[in-house]
Amino acid sequence: MTMQNAAAGINLTGPLVGTRGIVLTQAWAGSYCTALLGMLGADVIQVEVRKRPDSWRGDYAAPIAGRIKDVPTAQHPWNVSALYNSVNLNKRCITLDLGTPEGIEVYRRLVPHADFVAENFSPRVMGNFGLDYEALRALKPDIILASLSAYGHDGPWANIPGIGGTIEPTSGQSALLGYEDGPPMNSGQMYPDAVAAFNAFGAIIAALRHRDRTGEGQYIDLSMQEANLAMVGDSALEYVLTGRQRDRLGNRHSTYAPHGIYAAAGTERWIALAAESEAQWAALCAIAGRAWAEDSRFATNADRKANEDALDAEIRAWTATEDRDALAARLSAAGIYAAPVLNALEVAEAAHLRSRGVVREVAHAEAGTWPQVTIPLHFSRTPATEVRAAPLQGEHTRQVLAEILGMSDAEVDELERLGVSGMGPPD
Repeated sequence: MTMQNAAAGINLTGPLVGTRGIVLTQAWAGSYCTALLGMLGADVIQVEVRKRPDSWRGDYAAPIAGRIKDVPTAQHPWNVSALYNSVNLNKRCITLDLGTPEGIEVYRRLVPHADFVAENFSPRVMGNFGLDYEALRALKPDIILASLSAYGHDGPWANIPGIGGTIEPTSGQSALLGYEDGPPMNSGQMYPDAVAAFNAFGAIIAALRHRDRTGEGQYIDLSMQEANLAMVGDSALEYVLTGRQRDRLGNRHSTYAPHGIYAAAGTERWIALAAESEAQWAALCAIAGRAWAEDSRFATNADRKANEDALDAEIRAWTATEDRDALAARLSAAGIYAAPVLNALEVAEAAHLRSRGVVREVAHAEAGTWPQVTIPLHFSRTPATEVRAAPLQGEHTRQVLAEILGMSDAEVDELERLGVSGMGPPD
């Protein structure tokens, strides 16, 4: 489905065309969730507060980072942050100070024009603004509110702040990450934020479907901890049923061997490979040209698992002499699970991701053109093809307030004079 938003001057494409969100999301989890909805065609209007800029926009006084500082159009650090611009595609941005009566009043006027609201503040904040679910329902009876917080809005940990790095241990993930002879570890990627984002994304879509069928809105109380516990649910269930804490295995598998990541020729070049069947093991031995198949230590999978240290040493000695990409291709062609371990720059250039349109070059008004990760979904009936760069701070304030509320330039000027709206650092 495609719709031309004449006032906005943009095309909206995808299955969510015709829906709108007035969102208060920030950082990663909430912002990525609502960006995904935008990439499916929803008109996502992000509300930001100049006094407290999104932490992923960065500090107003921060220098422009890395290669972006060489882009001639890069003028404001808060508009060219790679973090912010990577998780806010397909949105419009307005600024409103919700700490002022005028800002709250404008936001309340916008809510009746929304299908959903999303936020990832700590649990007290929306109530302090007078914008909790009951207040929003009074403005729009079928509104959908999605709240993403560390531990949910009730329970003993409800008001404990958290981020991805603290959710990993409290969800049990860190207990499983690390090496057999080492301590628990975090992933280093704030992984729980992305998990929470996809869970909230799915929940909002389900709520929209439910509303279309019944006319009822609903409140989605998403706990990052619970969403990430589901990612290690088998280990959690094992502990509940048996009392056994699963060991940390590094890159090994609890059942199969070989299963790991091995250094290839060159500096920081690695290959992941695994053999889960005797046929795969035989093919691996043949490609390696080693006598592993005749070694009694490796005769069966049980033997290989029992002698995994010795097996890994043999494989490391072999892969260290091989080109990473060529070896991964040979192994894959033989039916063996194998892939090169790519760094972030290599992922951005990966041919498969490029060919499927998941990684695309996106032109930003200030930051220039850079590869961005878009929606990893394809729809046959309602193609979601439109990708727009993340918005500048307050870029669409006048447009949105005129389009939706019919506000004049003079009225927006007054909001700016009062410091309720505007662009850049507050006076």
